[in-house]
Amino acid sequence: MTTIKSQQIWVDQQNLANTNAVSRDININDLQQDEVLLETDSFGFSANNITYAALGFKMGYWGFFPAKSDNDVDEAHGFGIVPVWGFATVKASCHSDIKVGEKVFGYLPMASHWVIKAGKVAPHGFSDIHEKRKSISPVYDQYLRCAADPGYDKNREAWQLNFRPLYMTSFVLDDYVAEKANNETLLLSSASSKTALGTAQLLKDQKASRNASYKVVGLTSKQNVDMVKASGCYDEVYSYDELSALSSEGNSSKSSDARYWLLDFAANGTLINDLTKQLGDSLSDVTLIGATDWKAQEKPNPKLLNAEIFFAPARVKLRQHEWGHEAFLAKYASAWKRFAEKVSDQFYEQSHRGADAITQLYLETLNGTAQTKALNVVTFD
Repeated sequence: MTTIKSQQIWVDQQNLANTNAVSRDININDLQQDEVLLETDSFGFSANNITYAALGFKMGYWGFFPAKSDNDVDEAHGFGIVPVWGFATVKASCHSDIKVGEKVFGYLPMASHWVIKAGKVAPHGFSDIHEKRKSISPVYDQYLRCAADPGYDKNREAWQLNFRPLYMTSFVLDDYVAEKANNETLLLSSASSKTALGTAQLLKDQKASRNASYKVVGLTSKQNVDMVKASGCYDEVYSYDELSALSSEGNSSKSSDARYWLLDFAANGTLINDLTKQLGDSLSDVTLIGATDWKAQEKPNPKLLNAEIFFAPARVKLRQHEWGHEAFLAKYASAWKRFAEKVSDQFYEQSHRGADAITQLYLETLNGTAQTKALNVVTFD
């Protein structure tokens, strides 16, 4: 069979609730030099993927996998394809160092098949250097060869699909915070999100080895407080309507030596304003990381807050350069395994198969009704 049908889920870039399931033919005989056809095996899906869509224009996420009309026009009818993280198998290859049947992990479109152009080929993986790919960072372009990946575990693929890309942000964010933190109270908003949980676990569990005295505090919605506490990743957990408790006892916001650092995963301007009013000058730092509350009516203003924006791929690139790629992967794999063991009883696997089920999961996640404890394993057939 030389013609493959690629099933794709398109999303209206201006109206994220408007989706379209399409099919596009890919002729294997049309592959050019160094092009590789990837067949999606499975991918994960969570609020993080909604962030990719919500920040698609601002951060450039729509540029990775442009939707194409039948006449090969990019961004067909104003639609785009939301990026996901998943496993894929090489279905066809015109690159001499990449073999058919090889399994990889990386950044994929919500599509059953996709053509990349392989470059920077190394034992640990390769990159997509296709001219159609408008990338915002080379970190997103890397595909790891599972056979050479120390973090790959065939029996825990569901965990890797749903947590690994998010935990990568956690891993480098913890590394960044550890360089600067002293004795602050570290506030993590959207504390039930997978990225916040991973960051909190790293920060808390490594305090002793760092001789650090910071405190790791989670902020979350009232219905998620018990779940976040049960994770054991935080020193303390408060709901958003308990912010007044932050300035009680020894950590009084009126105390000259009390300092708070907000690691914000929600992008809810109202929440940050409430924290600013509650803590005053004691809120010394604000770092913006994610946008789990993408529907928030008020967004944070980085300039007004004097906030920094944390871009994980830049930190990944820095540490890969300083430590070396293999050492970076080894350190990450070790941290990742410890985290997975710690929270393994907090989540369960959930399968979604076919375009209709994928669309439904996307819409439920968009609307905030998807199961937050689910490790979603998504396949096209």
